[in-house]
Amino acid sequence: MLGALLATTAAPAAAQDLAGVCGALGGVDRGDWAAFRMEGAQATSVSAVRFAFVDRGNPQDTWFEVEATTPQGAQIVQLQVADFPFGAEDISGGIVKPGPMPAMRMPEQMLGMMRQQMASNPMLDIRKQCLQSELLGEETLDGPRGGIRAWHIQVPGGNDAWVSPDVPFGMVKAMAGDGSGTMVLTDFGTGAKSSIPEEPQTMPTMPGAPPQN
Repeated sequence: MLGALLATTAAPAAAQDLAGVCGALGGVDRGDWAAFRMEGAQATSVSAVRFAFVDRGNPQDTWFEVEATTPQGAQIVQLQVADFPFGAEDISGGIVKPGPMPAMRMPEQMLGMMRQQMASNPMLDIRKQCLQSELLGEETLDGPRGGIRAWHIQVPGGNDAWVSPDVPFGMVKAMAGDGSGTMVLTDFGTGAKSSIPEEPQTMPTMPGAPPQN
């Protein structure tokens, strides 16, 4: 579900074409966050997700954090990037914390696999993916603070998304084209801190992987 869905300044009403809509997305500052609930069949495995742009005690480092609420507890992934939006090739480091287990720093082999999985994720390089979408029109959706004006786009692969420059990360709602689930904005704000305060351990090298430098 996250792989399918994880596919700001000008007001939506002022953007009359796809280029104007897509160009207004992004511009996330350190500390910005947005939370979503998951609906549909996939909600049994992931009931909520939270995106945040944080640092890990070094203001020069920035991390895109995804925290998913699952029956096994919070599953947290942090990807080291320079800015948002970003592409898979911009990921320079990664940390995972599955439930109550210790946080682990991804070895290069796992990081390479992560880059491949993220290459087609519309949530990351959202401007680029948006420009490849079909603009269906402007709608007003229920939001955590009242109505939110958003642009309805259909992204490559048949997934639908409602985007707005008025919320961090630009996403208000996303719906999988196969009907497996929907992600809906529940809250957003500033001041987010890393959800992994401890220093991550070194993850054991995967069998068959070359030794790490």
